[in-house]
Amino acid sequence: MNEARNPVKAVQTALDIVDSLQEHRRMGVTELATDLDVSKGTIHSHLSTLRQNGYVVREDGAYRLGPQFLDMSHHVRNRFEIYDLVTDEVDTLAERSGELALFTVEEQGKGVCLYKASGDMAVQTELYVGYRNDLHHTAVGKAILAYMPRERRDELIRDLEFTKHTEHTISTREQLRAELEDVRDDGIAFNREETIAGLVGAGAPVRARDGGVYGAVSVIGPTSRMTGDRLDDISEMIHHAVNVIEINSTSIAR
Repeated sequence: MNEARNPVKAVQTALDIVDSLQEHRRMGVTELATDLDVSKGTIHSHLSTLRQNGYVVREDGAYRLGPQFLDMSHHVRNRFEIYDLVTDEVDTLAERSGELALFTVEEQGKGVCLYKASGDMAVQTELYVGYRNDLHHTAVGKAILAYMPRERRDELIRDLEFTKHTEHTISTREQLRAELEDVRDDGIAFNREETIAGLVGAGAPVRARDGGVYGAVSVIGPTSRMTGDRLDDISEMIHHAVNVIEINSTSIAR
């Protein structure tokens, strides 16, 4: 992530308040002041401004995020020109596979879930729209890395910290680069219990006409179902969904 050369302290404090409210859902002034190591007066001033503009709501002496963020999220999603195409295909993919299907984009070196849909057998995970994850241990992350321009890929791999989430998580740059070669050869990426033990993911990139990558589509399910011929079938479903998105996106200016 790029560091601000001259960060504005007041803006950073406001963003820290938003982050804390997102994590804890509801907090009082004293709780926020303690959590952020900022005076209660400073917290109160920031909350008053955020509340005036609809970004926080006060209930029973505590604060939570306000509906203004819903409007913001709508505009953020709609700046992705292929969003409507993606939602249709991800919905169909979830229905056909019966599993959890999602579309993820890369922002500031992280994978950000932009849309998800659940089939009738879908596992329940903490993953939600807006959820951020490292790229090296997810199927969508590997698919995006494998097909993005080399200079950008090398930059991201250089800055990766390779946090291990399970015993199966890729832990070195050499391992990752070797796997990305396989992804480019096969057109499909896998997450074999690298993020959560017992879960397998398969993903493929959605490529743009200019050689870039819009993001990636994936399906996640338990190891008991994501294996053998069924995993091959799901991989084909993913390729079909991606193909439909890419064909129809040719009429959309990127």
